[in-house]
Amino acid sequence: MDAQQIVQDVQPLVGQIVPIRTVQESRPREDFDNAYVAEVNVKSASKVIKALDSNFPRDSSQSTHHLRRFSKHTQLPETLRSILIQGEPSSQTIFVLISPPLPDIDSLQKLLSPFVPTPTEPENINLHTIRVPIQPPLNVSQAEKWSAKYWPVVYNPAAPRANIAPPPQILTRTRDSIQPKAGHYLALAYKVADEAEQSGLGRRVGAVVVDPELEARINKTTDNDDGGIHWADAVVAVAGDARYSRREVGTSSKGELQLGSGPNPARGTYNPDLEGGPELHALMRAVDLIASVRRGSTQGEKPRLSPLETHFLSQSETPHSGCLLDSRGLSPVPEKYQKTDTDAIPKSSSSLSGSGKGTPRIRSREQGGYLCTDLDVYMTHEPWGLASEPVISPVMEADATNEPSASNDDNNNSSPAEDPEDAQQAEESSTQPHREYYGLHWRKELNWRALGFEFIEEGGSQRAAEEVNFHA
Repeated sequence: MDAQQIVQDVQPLVGQIVPIRTVQESRPREDFDNAYVAEVNVKSASKVIKALDSNFPRDSSQSTHHLRRFSKHTQLPETLRSILIQGEPSSQTIFVLISPPLPDIDSLQKLLSPFVPTPTEPENINLHTIRVPIQPPLNVSQAEKWSAKYWPVVYNPAAPRANIAPPPQILTRTRDSIQPKAGHYLALAYKVADEAEQSGLGRRVGAVVVDPELEARINKTTDNDDGGIHWADAVVAVAGDARYSRREVGTSSKGELQLGSGPNPARGTYNPDLEGGPELHALMRAVDLIASVRRGSTQGEKPRLSPLETHFLSQSETPHSGCLLDSRGLSPVPEKYQKTDTDAIPKSSSSLSGSGKGTPRIRSREQGGYLCTDLDVYMTHEPWGLASEPVISPVMEADATNEPSASNDDNNNSSPAEDPEDAQQAEESSTQPHREYYGLHWRKELNWRALGFEFIEEGGSQRAAEEVNFHA
């Protein structure tokens, strides 16, 4: 069966895209620092705030908006009431929090002296030192926990937490944009994976790289129910695993030693010495194919390719058919896909809309193509650390996988995928199986751009349970 027929016969997987929690969400750092608490008159609360902010400006680089500035007697945690409240609580007083960085004690006492319940000398004003969380809570339960133990804390789901997780609006918008065709791309990834396994050169792992800008244009110029395979026109490259094709010095590869076609017998076990080289894993091979086109490599430099890899690479090297992108003109790209501010990438031109000639799926360097930026990757398995090195530099935008991979690095693991709307229920449920993820998305090293999702098939999938744990 030729590659075109394989693509036509692809039956999309049925399921839902859900985000994978970041490492920072799964293992949040709970940093605490000292703060001062003083008792002041309720009627002077606004004056106290003005005096504190004008004399001791808060550190703009350290957000403390999650900490309440004031607390009533009834809002204090039990651990603080016995310390802060002496005698019968007064309804005429309230407690003010002075957040870090802490000012000079003498200056602070002098500033607060006009607002304390009983007039006294500044040096006699009581300043109590307590511990407060300096990072905002990630959910309601964490806010309640801190409020009951340290100081009243507010959870704001819209508060900036870019160093913890993607902003909810970006996460939701991206998920909604990749959901419609994710089943198609992942089904194609499994076809690529089948080729890799049956060739005897690799494991059953496949990667499909999609240009979301092309996808947006195709969606604008075709009907959702056209019955065709126009969804595949947004695919810029596919690659399967080829770890068994590695040749050691003076020896043949495992793939070459195998007689005939079919799965390699070595797949029954995992040998890191044999399989550890990431350059032959699916993700890095896909990146290499795209890079070879963008840098203008010659035919002789291309590696051995499977039929599907050859098919999509040939499509990416030649211009598009004008029927999709040109006959109706180029529609504006949706906001989600407007990822690059540079004008170097041509989004429309007279040559595209009027000449009948299309553009290659993979933009060359002259056309603004740079490494593997602004591309989405769909994989049958979550890629491991070294195999994701090509993503760290090029910064692919979204990574959707269908199965988590084996992972033993507790410092970098992320948590199971979950819908943001179901996060609270997931926290309270202990019946779900615990799974570890590499958590390579949304990292400082990735400029806080890469997003990670998992595709949950309807009815579940037994594929992961049937395979040996290995690094994809």
